[in-house]
Amino acid sequence: MLFNRLQNPKRNVLSVLLLISTIIFLGVTTTAFKSGKVAPTEVAAQVQQSFLQEVTVFSQQAQHLRSVADLLKKKEVSLAQAQAAFYSVKQAYKKIEYLLEYLNPELAKNLNGAPLPRVLIEEEKYQTLAFQKPSVRTFPAQGLQVLEELLFSDEFSPENAKEVIVQAYALEENANTFQNSLYNQHLTDKQVLESLREELVRVMAMGITGFDAPAAGREIENTIIALKPVLATVTLYEKTTQGTAATFSHQAADKLKTAITYLQQNPNFETLDRLYFIRELADPSYAALTRLQNEIIPAEATFSKPINDKATSIFSSDFLQAAYYAKQDRETPSSDLLELGKVLFFDPVLSANNQRSCASCHSPDKAFADGLARSVAFDFKGNVSRNAPTLLNAVFSTAYFWDSRAQYLQDQVPDVVVKSEELHGDYEAMVQKLQGSSEYRKMFKRAFAQQKDNLLNTNTINRAIAAYVQSLVALNSPFDKYMRRETAVLDEHAKRGFNLFMGKAACGTCHFAPIFNGTVPPRYLESESEVLGVTTTADFTHPTLDADIGKAGVIPAEVYRFSFKTPTVRNAAVTAPYMHNGAFTTLNQVLDFYDAGGGAGLGLAVPHQTLPATPLNLTGSEKEDLIAFMQALTDTTSVRSVPKKLPQFSVQTELNKRTVGGTY
Repeated sequence: MLFNRLQNPKRNVLSVLLLISTIIFLGVTTTAFKSGKVAPTEVAAQVQQSFLQEVTVFSQQAQHLRSVADLLKKKEVSLAQAQAAFYSVKQAYKKIEYLLEYLNPELAKNLNGAPLPRVLIEEEKYQTLAFQKPSVRTFPAQGLQVLEELLFSDEFSPENAKEVIVQAYALEENANTFQNSLYNQHLTDKQVLESLREELVRVMAMGITGFDAPAAGREIENTIIALKPVLATVTLYEKTTQGTAATFSHQAADKLKTAITYLQQNPNFETLDRLYFIRELADPSYAALTRLQNEIIPAEATFSKPINDKATSIFSSDFLQAAYYAKQDRETPSSDLLELGKVLFFDPVLSANNQRSCASCHSPDKAFADGLARSVAFDFKGNVSRNAPTLLNAVFSTAYFWDSRAQYLQDQVPDVVVKSEELHGDYEAMVQKLQGSSEYRKMFKRAFAQQKDNLLNTNTINRAIAAYVQSLVALNSPFDKYMRRETAVLDEHAKRGFNLFMGKAACGTCHFAPIFNGTVPPRYLESESEVLGVTTTADFTHPTLDADIGKAGVIPAEVYRFSFKTPTVRNAAVTAPYMHNGAFTTLNQVLDFYDAGGGAGLGLAVPHQTLPATPLNLTGSEKEDLIAFMQALTDTTSVRSVPKKLPQFSVQTELNKRTVGGTY
């Protein structure tokens, strides 16, 4: 077994944990296979047979790479031969990516996940809001991307060769584990079709950006390989379906053929017109596949996952379902709940001095930010510790605050309300105040009509505000309208900027489409943070590293030191200043920082920086184009309304003088 061969004890532990988690997952997968509502069809059976054959090839290629790695250490093969073996196993993986990552996304992270250490939280539960830090263990990354960085390093060393062996053994073992899990299982049409749609999202949001090709290149070639089994499967449906389903499968096949041909004719990573590829070819393929799936297996209305199975474009305003990201209320919020949440958001009665509201730092006139590097603190006692980011589209996340300490919007609210430098509130006093308003009592009764008693409490206050923030979805920018074909016009600078964003500038490898934040495709279940080495100012000639340790202050892992949440770049053109500390006042400064390779590229000591330290070598005109694209992501018009008045109080009449949105 691999676990007896690895020299690193940490890897032994990690491998055991991975095996256990895989066994558990496979038990779930087995149930899913057997309990599918749609019986296996001829297409699903053929797909499974072909898939099993390709999985066998992948496993064999992984075994071959391990053998080559052994010989490489002994200097019996050349580095070029080892690189060739890597290319073979990577291509074999790409052929099965669509179904492997659908069936076992956790194992896929160890086969082809980001080349970053993994942090395991050992305590099952911990209270982030009480700042009770969990115990953690950090394990080295593993998989194809790690191997790629090792084998294609500019300075390949004997140490690299030793690590290649460890990684190759782990890859072989994980490949065998997956292969052994598949026998005596039966795929359904639902699984097949969902995996195809996921692969198209993966290609559009990750594949063409070079997300999983950190050193060896061949990004476009790998994308072609990944699309071919999608086309082959759609062709099977085209041959076996009739009527409307046949029409949709034909449409999907036609667009996929054209997409593959286009990539074959345009293999250059830097010059590929990604905008054309997505808008004209890949996204229409996704639309046809969605319609095909709904024709064969009508989608049920559910908020059990982020993606709306009826949305026909990744840029549809309803492609991601905001309600999924709610903690308790995974449903379309009632108008009464939204109205209550909106009023509470703008009411300074939540603060200790009745002068400060949520809108004090998140003003609709400023795209729900405040235009300051760091907001004014309570009672004007200095400033808060971090920048107030926009709340527009903030809901599409599973990590809130710059240090990712809250998992839900509902958990974010109390941290702000009670924090001494923000609202400095007290829930017991707050509930008593709100109970003194008959208008508020009626609003809570309407908003929580299904709740029999105790309608006004800490929980309902938080749920109402969270529901309002959840509603601040703004996905109707000029760029969105163009991608949805609602208009044929988009500024040429913005078009070039999008291609740079998703290509040479590598922005899209962390700011994922369509929200352009850190929530990871194709399932949008996890939100990432990054170590950038952010400086204290925009003086890059004499840079100093900002002392805020970020996520490491919540989860005490060294790899999270200076790690901060990846926010959306939507509305970035109107939400300066930027970064967690508000250090950069213009988008030009932001681009200069990234262009230089972040803190490490500027010469600072940032041991775990996740941003490549190599310069991007962007030209002045390319930076202008990138800014033009971000300007095309601006949409603030649909969510700017504020309450005309606040609920009145019959006893504490002095509260009736308070200002909508607070006084500061």
